[in-house]
Amino acid sequence: MRVLLAPANIAGQPWGMAQGLRALGHEAEVWEVGPTRFRYPADRTLPVPTDTRQALAFVSEAVAGGFDVVHFHFARTLVGTAGGLPWFWDLPVWAALGARIVLTFHGSDIRLRSHHLATDEWSFYRYADIPCDEDLIAARLEVLLAYADATTVGSVLDLPYVPGAVVVPKVVDLAGLPDAPLAGTAAGRPPVVAHAPSLRATKGTDMILAGLDRLRARGVEFELDLVEGVTHGEALARMARADVVVEKLLGGDAGMTSLEAMAMGKVAVARIRPEVRAHAPDVPVVDADPTTFVDVMADLLAAPERLASLGTRGREHVTRHHAPAVVAERLVGLYRVRRPHAPVVPPGWTAPDIATRLHDAERRVAELEAENRRLRRRLAAARPDLLARTLARRAAARGARLRGRLRGRGD
Repeated sequence: MRVLLAPANIAGQPWGMAQGLRALGHEAEVWEVGPTRFRYPADRTLPVPTDTRQALAFVSEAVAGGFDVVHFHFARTLVGTAGGLPWFWDLPVWAALGARIVLTFHGSDIRLRSHHLATDEWSFYRYADIPCDEDLIAARLEVLLAYADATTVGSVLDLPYVPGAVVVPKVVDLAGLPDAPLAGTAAGRPPVVAHAPSLRATKGTDMILAGLDRLRARGVEFELDLVEGVTHGEALARMARADVVVEKLLGGDAGMTSLEAMAMGKVAVARIRPEVRAHAPDVPVVDADPTTFVDVMADLLAAPERLASLGTRGREHVTRHHAPAVVAERLVGLYRVRRPHAPVVPPGWTAPDIATRLHDAERRVAELEAENRRLRRRLAAARPDLLARTLARRAAARGARLRGRLRGRGD
């Protein structure tokens, strides 16, 4: 079976899936469109198409590759709306050619802010300024689900957002991760606690750091390694030198940071919601939320035998449930599914109208405004008050100019 995984290499998941498929004897290629922040490996990295001809060329090349399955990630298909092409214009092409279409959603691409706030007391939407256009998510899902033969999510918490989806565990490439001894306990020195946030506000980083300060005030000894602004490879190398990896206190499931930490024999700490524990009762992640974190960490760091036991169980859990070949076996079953597709042409899909383009422009304005607010907060914390105010005014002016340009394009 030949499988194309594209276009977003989110958290290295497509690459890990490809390794598992290859181990089972299938041919798999990972194509990513556009650069990635953390430099995950891929077979090909394509530039974002700038015009219709280039977009058509990418799809034509993929069609020529003879793929039996196209496995798209992050609510996207191979290429976007270059040159005025509509959303997901290549879906009916793949369906007409007989390729099986599988979609994997990763969370922020389908999560609804209103539902998350209503069902989770520690929703990161209460603390993070994250844009969420629920109308746009619904419009995209209408088209994507009409053409999909199968859909997957990586967490049971995302099932409410994608009718008919199944949970496929996140994949962890253990071959590239050492089973490292616990750093502090092995050397007879205080344990090392690492925290590696990709976005502080969604992980509860401020709460974590404040909690660790209170822990020190109690006299608990440990070393802190705050891992930020580095490549994925360097982040893994630094976590390998830790004993405990605190992933997050918001959200509600073990993410890639926890899984990679456990794969290296480390103890992972993250908030785990009851639905997740019911779905995977043997997951050895230590549960903590903002109200319990300090006490949980105090008990954990005072028990070296428990640390060692959890480290061993973590590696075993990841090997049993998240190894590439294990996840690939689940995928192969989905890849064999085929269902009839009915032509679907939602309003504005085949020819995006001015209202749709304006909607996209307004969404981009909201993202820029959120980024400007984050920038102002960071500047205010890092600079003297006078300089912070000066730079904030400049950022606001720049944001106003950008909004004007975007609105001009939308018109």
